[in-house]
Amino acid sequence: MEHNDKVEQLEQRIRRLEHEVAELKQFEMQRRQASAPRPPVPPQRTAPPSGSPFTPPPPEPHWQGAHVNAPPPNANYGVRPQQGQYAGAQRPSAQAQQPPYTPPVPKPPKDWEHLIARVWLPRVFIVVLILGIVWGFIAVVKAGYLSEPIRCILGVLVAAVLYWLGEREVSKERPALGKVLLGGSIAILILSIVASYLLYDLLPFIFAFLLYIGALVFAVYIALSQRSQSIVGITLVAGYLAPVLIAPTHPNLWIFAGFETIFSAVMLVVAMKYSFRVSYILAFALLHITLGLSMIWYGFSVQNVVAVLVQHAVILAISVLWKQRNTSMQLGVLFTSFAFVGGWLTIYYLDGSETGARWMIAILSLMYSILYASGIQKRTPVGIAYPAMAIFGWFLLLNMIPNFPARMAVILVEGTLAFLLALRFRNKLQLVLACIVYAYAFLATFLVPIERFWSAHTFNWLILLITIAVIYRIIGKFVRSDDKNYGSLYRKRYILMWAEAILGLVYISQLVQVASMSQNADVRHLSLSSAWIIYAILIIVIGMVVQKSKLRIIGILFIFFTLLKIIFIDLPDISIGVRAILFIILGVVGLGLSRLFYKRRDTNGQPPLQQQEISNPAEHHGTDQQHTEGNKDDHPLNDPKPKNNDDLS
Repeated sequence: MEHNDKVEQLEQRIRRLEHEVAELKQFEMQRRQASAPRPPVPPQRTAPPSGSPFTPPPPEPHWQGAHVNAPPPNANYGVRPQQGQYAGAQRPSAQAQQPPYTPPVPKPPKDWEHLIARVWLPRVFIVVLILGIVWGFIAVVKAGYLSEPIRCILGVLVAAVLYWLGEREVSKERPALGKVLLGGSIAILILSIVASYLLYDLLPFIFAFLLYIGALVFAVYIALSQRSQSIVGITLVAGYLAPVLIAPTHPNLWIFAGFETIFSAVMLVVAMKYSFRVSYILAFALLHITLGLSMIWYGFSVQNVVAVLVQHAVILAISVLWKQRNTSMQLGVLFTSFAFVGGWLTIYYLDGSETGARWMIAILSLMYSILYASGIQKRTPVGIAYPAMAIFGWFLLLNMIPNFPARMAVILVEGTLAFLLALRFRNKLQLVLACIVYAYAFLATFLVPIERFWSAHTFNWLILLITIAVIYRIIGKFVRSDDKNYGSLYRKRYILMWAEAILGLVYISQLVQVASMSQNADVRHLSLSSAWIIYAILIIVIGMVVQKSKLRIIGILFIFFTLLKIIFIDLPDISIGVRAILFIILGVVGLGLSRLFYKRRDTNGQPPLQQQEISNPAEHHGTDQQHTEGNKDDHPLNDPKPKNNDDLS
């Protein structure tokens, strides 16, 4: 063992010497660059012609030639130097003003043998050792070799031996192995205490509970004295899985959930206090894993819901109290914890406790709505999660309300409001959740056909069309095309315009079909085609009023689409009289719209005053950039005197 210690110390000294040599090389390189001579600047002057009456001026100092030929990059050329400003001093050149190049310090090569054999090997196999001890303990118990008190005493003795070995390895400068042994001692100690109460009932509840708390305090003390996250991780695995591995056939679920909840709260506080990021995530996640295992073995119980609610309250309290340590990791854990709480409450709701689940979700949603409205931690990473959790909570609550036909309409409005607030305050997490909520309500509305003219589903469709138009306006108001984060959303918002037009056509078609269901085929076809024509005309008129060329194009395409429908779908099933009526109506509408566009292009789509301004090209050039998107589409011709009327058709 002493020979191995000497070899390890020698390796450490060699590494330190290599690092010092690298630093000396870097220092020598910087010194050479700083002391390297700069080439002189040759004077750029020509000799005077022979016989010239003028005497050549005296040669300029070196700094003047350098100043003329290579001015410094940050010189102020608009200000002349004062008289005598550089008298008796040499002006530094541009190269001298720039700091010398500092090469990066080369990183030492990663020692994979050290990482695998000395760091991860003991961490993995200490878990293997603990499982082996537990299973060997169970085998000895089943064979009847040991009495119940002796079993627990042996567990405590094994924990003491592992603790002594761990301290010995740490003192001999083998910290990786020593910390793992210390963590294993804590795990065996917790297993022994839990087994003495849950399995054998050797200790009263109060005494067992105090011993359990004492073991947790001892584990925290060791972890903090060694500043080791690996000890905390091993303690977490042992503390969470101990009640699950050795629980009796019919345990007291309140005691089981109490052990797990207290352990979770303590380890969360310790991990956040000493910035153990991995341990903080493990302390949150392992509780849900153990509760899931207990649900598989013992069935669902309200104790699981109480445990996750208490853990979520602890995580929220940590995020509020440790404001200076708010990070994206805390944001992720807080939001994920609320999502898991929503999942457990949904299971609780499906298990038959509808009222209790709804009240819990309502209280949580109201609490996060108040936190968001009050502006607490508004500019911190954790504060970003408050509106997202409020949206998610109200969404779950709406889905838990029975016999509510207009549920999807309310969810659509909720998604729209969340979309508005997300863009208003630039909250990406809230924007993603708003899109998910809105997409859910959209699909639930779109995939269910309308069966009655006056129904809640008809109202849901109407709210869907209104909210799409509102979202289009929200994007246009709060986002610009040059926005780095949301610019693509602004540039692609026209997709909502097409979706609005197509969904409106589907909505009107369903209403017409439901209203004319009792009529004959001629009336049904005539009603549907007439509704399509009226809808196309309405879109074109709206496009002219709001000066949007895309809307007018959509209306024109719907006119052609109606013509194709009449030709390929209606003609085989309708009488010749209805055919005549449809074609006459469609022909008149097509010619009338063409004449309307002809007149609009003939006047250039502007009031008379603006048309006079356009006739002056110089004035028009100054105001052309102030037109909106619709105005640009309406004025493809800038020439006030077109050659013929065909150019305007």
